[in-house]
Amino acid sequence: MAAAEISVQPGDSIQTAVNNATSGDEIIVKPGTYTENIVINTDNLVIRSESGNPDDTIIKARSSSAHVFAVKADNVRISGLTITGTKTSYSGIQFSGCNNGIIENNKLSNDGYGIYLLSSKGSTVSNNVVTNNGDYGIVLATSTGSTISGNTASNNNGRGIHLGTSDGNTLSGNTIVSNGVSGLYVCPRSDNNLVFNNYFVNTVNGDIKNGVGNAYSTAKTAGTNIVGGPYIGGNFWGKPDGSGFSETATDADGDGIADVAYSFENSIYADSLPLVSGTEKPIEEPTPVLPVANFESSVTSGPAPLSVQFADLSENVEGREWDFNSDGAIDSIDQSAVYEYTTPGTYTAKLTVTNENGMDSKTATITVTEPEESSSEDIGTGDSGTGDSGTGDNGTGENEIVDNGPVDSETIDDGSGNNEVAESGSSSGGRSHRSAGGGGGSPEPAKNVEVKEISQVFITNGKEVKFDLKNNATCIVYVEFDAKKTAGKTTTIVEELKNKSVLVSELPSGDVYKSFNVWVGNSGYATSKNIENSIICFKVEKAWMQEKRTDSSSIALNRYNDGKWEQLPVSILKEDDEFTYFTAETTGFSSFAITGKGNNASENVTESGSELETRSVNLQDAESTGLTAEQMSEQGNSTGTKGSEMISKITSLLREWIKSLQSLTKG
Repeated sequence: MAAAEISVQPGDSIQTAVNNATSGDEIIVKPGTYTENIVINTDNLVIRSESGNPDDTIIKARSSSAHVFAVKADNVRISGLTITGTKTSYSGIQFSGCNNGIIENNKLSNDGYGIYLLSSKGSTVSNNVVTNNGDYGIVLATSTGSTISGNTASNNNGRGIHLGTSDGNTLSGNTIVSNGVSGLYVCPRSDNNLVFNNYFVNTVNGDIKNGVGNAYSTAKTAGTNIVGGPYIGGNFWGKPDGSGFSETATDADGDGIADVAYSFENSIYADSLPLVSGTEKPIEEPTPVLPVANFESSVTSGPAPLSVQFADLSENVEGREWDFNSDGAIDSIDQSAVYEYTTPGTYTAKLTVTNENGMDSKTATITVTEPEESSSEDIGTGDSGTGDSGTGDNGTGENEIVDNGPVDSETIDDGSGNNEVAESGSSSGGRSHRSAGGGGGSPEPAKNVEVKEISQVFITNGKEVKFDLKNNATCIVYVEFDAKKTAGKTTTIVEELKNKSVLVSELPSGDVYKSFNVWVGNSGYATSKNIENSIICFKVEKAWMQEKRTDSSSIALNRYNDGKWEQLPVSILKEDDEFTYFTAETTGFSSFAITGKGNNASENVTESGSELETRSVNLQDAESTGLTAEQMSEQGNSTGTKGSEMISKITSLLREWIKSLQSLTKG
């Protein structure tokens, strides 16, 4: 099969292109920003930018706890990209167990390591700019026969170039400046390496251990060296303050080579032909850090009115401007914002970010379709509507009578600081799970959502995750769990409902304080395979508990799961003047209801009345429902409030009272 060219453009996945490629294919990446971690296991692949300019083709790690490029194949070439976003011990590019790989003309910054060659042979690393990384710029570990040339390794927190147990490598023509620990490190188990014609200006230039057969200059050869001198020989050894060896050494014959060798501290080695120059190569200023625009939206399409949550994921940003509806006007400058599209159409949402060095922007298409029509299957559970009753499927095979009274358009708080307008019309909502229900991506109809709040965090495997609902828009304070799988930036939506959720067939027993839904991440994420130890913290108004004569010990959180309600273990967390706060453990997220059990026993007795008076009142109720005095007596006996003797006397009195009442009635 002939080799193919595979084109990748913004919005596409480079990893998908790699997975679909075969040996010999060339993957061409168009200008843009791509957020992903890429694993390459196929030999003989080329991954390069279309423009050849790393400034306009940026690969950002989706997970900072993984290499941006993890290569485990031979003859792979990576070229013309900016690669960024990992943390300590993870690399922009790692070659592991690879032969004859090529890394050229890339920019690697803000990574743990820039370039990492691990147990690899015959690699070529050339003309890369490796700057501002958390530890090392270029690392070789148990790697042999590599050529490291023409690179700039600067302003890395650790070492510019590190050779660890690596043999037979050649370093030449590199600019290694302003690194935090040292410019070059060579461990004592690294042998037969050649280091010449490099430009070192660091506080510590060479941390050189011994090893066997290493050399720090080549034979003196006519040709322009790295600082413009007439001969190639050793290296230039300077310091940031201008007091370095090459900056102060004498050159009596003017050949650009110092008259004496440059020896390394605590090492048997020296550079026998160190370079000097009256016109030393200037120390390059760090590459300006440009802003990189990036954002994500909760949904990209749905029926009007469509609420969309936008979250700015940009880097190196000092200011931002959102234009959500293609009109050229600034709609928001917040990092996270919600915008509601009320009219069907296709819109271009644009984020423009700036810093002192420049500007960048990114766009996304939002498609708003016609509003969904109500159907005869729509149901509502409104408790104050004034319209006619309707019949809806309650999900049990039977019909239930529901109130389909009209509901006016109203403004509701979405928990983000912006308001969204609820759709006017019937309070009923579809029973089916819709992709664009209340809250963008929720199956709950928007018209049944009283208020919603959104929270976003980055989910990393093995870490505790807590979604704080800081706006206090709903009865939920926070949602937390332990992550068993990395999911990246994840959104949790809490919907407090006007009425019973359309996703449940009935409400649980007891007095219902609030009904609400919790949706965590994409469908299928919040399962026991991915999360554990899930907790919901909620609050209940003390005024409501007093009104319902409900003690805090009776408050329960009920979760609707597999067609039935299950009561969750609840603990009291704290209280303040207005609320009591509770926590509950849950195995998943779906529809919930908070309930309490009222204590109304005192309503059945009078404070000053006797037992007889109480029984008389109850007896009148019994007469109206056809109960006999004997039945009442049995009920009384079952309560255990009096001994059998007292009950017998009361029963006799009651019979006499009934007879007198019947006589009066006949009269």
